[in-house]
Amino acid sequence: MAAMVSPPGALSKDKRRAILEATLEILREMGLSGLKMEEVARRAEVGKGTIYLYFRDKKDLLKNLVEERTWAFYREVEEVVRQKAPFFVRLEALLQKRLAWIAEWRGLWAAVAREAMEDPTPWLKGLHQHYLDLLEELVRSGQEEGAVRPGLSPRATAHVIAALGCTPQLEVEAYLEHLLEVLRKGVAP
Repeated sequence: MAAMVSPPGALSKDKRRAILEATLEILREMGLSGLKMEEVARRAEVGKGTIYLYFRDKKDLLKNLVEERTWAFYREVEEVVRQKAPFFVRLEALLQKRLAWIAEWRGLWAAVAREAMEDPTPWLKGLHQHYLDLLEELVRSGQEEGAVRPGLSPRATAHVIAALGCTPQLEVEAYLEHLLEVLRKGVAP
């Protein structure tokens, strides 16, 4: 039987991914203060020097982790937005993903971003803009479908949905259910 040969670059992609996954694991378990490059290397099953083949330093590693996880989330959101399903079905699926993503990062997000760069605000705003654009696309499609009032600004509505689907103070399922009820019917009697 012939030995399996990996396509060029596949092994390096796997090592890079393993390093990022190990970093995320450590952040979840021990927070930012517990993030040591030796531990990342051990968990990723690579030599410590290997990390520096992919990332300049800890800041670069964290920046890449944030970007990679964010874009993976946006790809999932994009899939939901572009499904052939009714507006409120897509909105619920999108908000479930959003709340799960926020729960995954529980306060780590801002700390990781601050650690990754001096002033992360413009960078984070740039990343967030993509999410807002996807929400706006969802709202427009809801208007075309007749599920969303035509007089609403898709842009402003996207911002409202983004703000509301952000930090649930209640248990997630109860929050999601109530949020959808408010979005569906408004607050007027």
